[in-house]
Amino acid sequence: MSNSEIQNQPLLAPPTQQAEINGQGVRPSRAYKVAGLTLLACVLIVGQATIAYFLFSQQSDIKSLKVQNENLNSKLSNGRSVPREVTQCHLEAAGVKPVEIPDFHPDCDERGLYRAQQCFLESCWCVDTATGQEISGSLTKGLASCGAPVFTAGYRGRMMRMPDVAA
Repeated sequence: MSNSEIQNQPLLAPPTQQAEINGQGVRPSRAYKVAGLTLLACVLIVGQATIAYFLFSQQSDIKSLKVQNENLNSKLSNGRSVPREVTQCHLEAAGVKPVEIPDFHPDCDERGLYRAQQCFLESCWCVDTATGQEISGSLTKGLASCGAPVFTAGYRGRMMRMPDVAA
C-alpha cells in the first residue's frame, strides 16, 4: 500500500473484516494504535494538570512553612552560636529525656554542657558539667558555691566543678 492509500483507509474496518482480522491473530489495526496513543496523551495531560493544581493550591502553605522556618532559624541563632549537636543536657532541658527530679529541667550552656550550678525551687547544687551528676555535699538552700573548674585525672579534657571548701 502506498502512503495515500494508508491515509485514506478508514480507522475501523467493517465488522465482518474486523472479526476476520482479529480471529487470524493479525497485528492490531491502525485504529487501536491511534486510540492507545490518544488515551496515553490524555492520561499524561490530566496528570500534569493535577500536579499543577496541587502545586498552586499548596503555594500559600509552602510560603507559611518557609516563614516559620526562617523565624525558627532566627530564634536559634539569636546572637549566640547554634549547638552543633544535641547533647544529653539539651534533651533533659527540653523534657525529652527524663531526669531524677520530677519537673526539673537542667540549665545548659551554649556548648550543650551542664552549667556548674543547677537550681530547682529554693535549692541549688553543683554538678559535673560533662555528666550533670550532682557533686556530693554541694546541695544548699539558696545559691550554691561552685568553685573553679578542676580537670579530673584519667579523663582527657573532662572538666568538673568542685564546691569551694571553707578554710
